[in-house]
Amino acid sequence: MPTGGHVLQQIIKIFGTFGYTGFFPIAPATFASAVFLGIFYFVPGGYWLANIYVSIATLILSIPASTILEKQYGEDPSCVVIDEIVGLQVILVFAHDISLWGLVAVFFAFRLFDIAKPWPINRSQKLPGGWGIVIDDFLAGIYSRVALVLLTLAMPSLGVFR
Repeated sequence: MPTGGHVLQQIIKIFGTFGYTGFFPIAPATFASAVFLGIFYFVPGGYWLANIYVSIATLILSIPASTILEKQYGEDPSCVVIDEIVGLQVILVFAHDISLWGLVAVFFAFRLFDIAKPWPINRSQKLPGGWGIVIDDFLAGIYSRVALVLLTLAMPSLGVFR
C-alpha cells in the first residue's frame, strides 16, 4: 500500500512532467508544448486549460513542484515541462477565435522565445529552484503574447490575443 508521501510525490511528478510528457526521449519541452496545444485546440472543452483560474493555479503550483523535482532529477531537469505549460497559458488566457494557423503561430513564437531567451529571460534562469525553471517560460509567454498581438494586427485570421 503506497504511503501518503509516496502518493503526493507521484502527483507532483505527474503534474511537473505534464502527464509524463516530460519523459519523451526527444525534445520533451517541445513535445509537451505540442501535446498541450493539441488538447487545447482539438479536445472538446480543452480550452479550459488556459482558463484564468487554471492558469493562476498552474503558475502557483509549478514553482514548488519544479523545486521538488529538481532535487530529485538534478538542476533544471528536462523532464520538468510544467514551465512550458505556464508559458503557453500566458499566451492563451483570454485569447479566442484562434485558428489552426494561429495555434501554429503560438507554438513557434513560444518555442522561439523559450529557446532564444532574450533579455531578461536569460537572467531569470539564475533564480533559485523552481523560480528559475518557471519564470523564464512565463516571460517567454509574455514576449510571445506581445508578438502575437502584433502579428494579428496584420493577420487577424490567426485569432484574438489581447
